[in-house]
Amino acid sequence: METMEKLKEFTFNAMLLEDTLFAMQKTGIPVKEGIQQTPVTRVIESDFSPIIWQQALEMSSVYAMIYCIENTLRNFVVDRLSERYGLDWWESCVSKNIKNAAQKLKASEEKNKYHSSRGDSPINYTMLDNLAQIITSNWEEFADIIPNQAWIVSRMDDLTMCRNVIAHTGILPKYEVERIESIARDFISQLG
Repeated sequence: METMEKLKEFTFNAMLLEDTLFAMQKTGIPVKEGIQQTPVTRVIESDFSPIIWQQALEMSSVYAMIYCIENTLRNFVVDRLSERYGLDWWESCVSKNIKNAAQKLKASEEKNKYHSSRGDSPINYTMLDNLAQIITSNWEEFADIIPNQAWIVSRMDDLTMCRNVIAHTGILPKYEVERIESIARDFISQLG
């Protein structure tokens, strides 16, 4: 009977673990191998040219890299400046031009109430070059992590150009994709 109880306990714990892993996966934490991104269900590959479909798949992985770099950098800026200036860091550390541009973009997007927003935080309405400007204008807060101002500015410029090509349905050549991969590795190494 003891073996049966241990088996039941093992099975129950496995089910609890499965539920926990599934819940983590739903929040965006990739914890299980083999789970693929859910495609848009009303669009299927055969609806499009095979060439266009393949190019879209190739550029989607590049977009994912840019997305990760950009949002990692946003989180880094928020963490570093809020740690040093408190929750009001946006008011004291960001230029009037960036604040105005972010507010203008947010107001423009709020007109379309049917559309989801980028979030509540104003940093969600900044662009890659804005992030570089925030870092360089608060250089003393970032100099211990980022090698120099030219480093961050040049990488943000490169990413912006590549991002714009992808966002406007262009195709990046292999060497540009390799440049983004190199920038991603640089960021992982620098930001830890």
